[in-house]
Amino acid sequence: MNRSYLLGGLTTTLGFFIFSGALLAQDPVKVAPSNYKMIFENDSVRVCEVKCKPGEKIATHSHPDHVVYSVTDNKVKFTYPDGKTKEVNMKPGTASWIKAETHAGENVGSADLKVIVFELKKSAPTGTTPAKTPEAEDPTKVAADSTKVLLDNERVRLLEVRTKAGGKVPKHTHPASLVYALTDGKFKITTYPEGKTEEKTLTAGQVVWNEPTTHAAESLGTSDTDNLVLELKDHPKSAGK
Repeated sequence: MNRSYLLGGLTTTLGFFIFSGALLAQDPVKVAPSNYKMIFENDSVRVCEVKCKPGEKIATHSHPDHVVYSVTDNKVKFTYPDGKTKEVNMKPGTASWIKAETHAGENVGSADLKVIVFELKKSAPTGTTPAKTPEAEDPTKVAADSTKVLLDNERVRLLEVRTKAGGKVPKHTHPASLVYALTDGKFKITTYPEGKTEEKTLTAGQVVWNEPTTHAAESLGTSDTDNLVLELKDHPKSAGK
């Protein structure tokens, strides 16, 4: 067999493994395991809690399209592969949508940083119509006093749902979604059209995945609760063709 052919094949194979290793090294959970804690993952989304002390740096890593929710008051400097930098300030309870990118990070604030990162594992599909909840079933309409829109675009909607102790959220609909519990809570969930009821207990920091659903909720706890709901509008089970 031609020696140059063998060498060429070997070079290609080595290049593939080096490239694959480089991609793996870009994963923030691998690059900065002391800062990034993965708390949930399925085929569609990965959720990480990120903590960083003042002055601490996180090495270069990559994210797909993602949502960042700020738990604390944060000031971060990002450094990009071309050497450019950008400082970003985030207030507690705010969220940002960020397209896929590679960067390094540094906490340039004076306090510990904590954010929740929701990564969309798949690219925006083509030929689909993003799910749109009818107004009569939209939680922001039927439970406007307890539901706040933090972020809304073609791919996702992030809601914050604050329910008083003993409070009720009327019948409403979500596309494929996940719940991130900001506080502990206990709820009675009634699912439609069956009218089936079940009790669910959430612990702060817990993530629960839900297929598209129509339900009502009642808080059974003695304290107010606070939850984030990330709706995936272009999930195959949510969006139309």
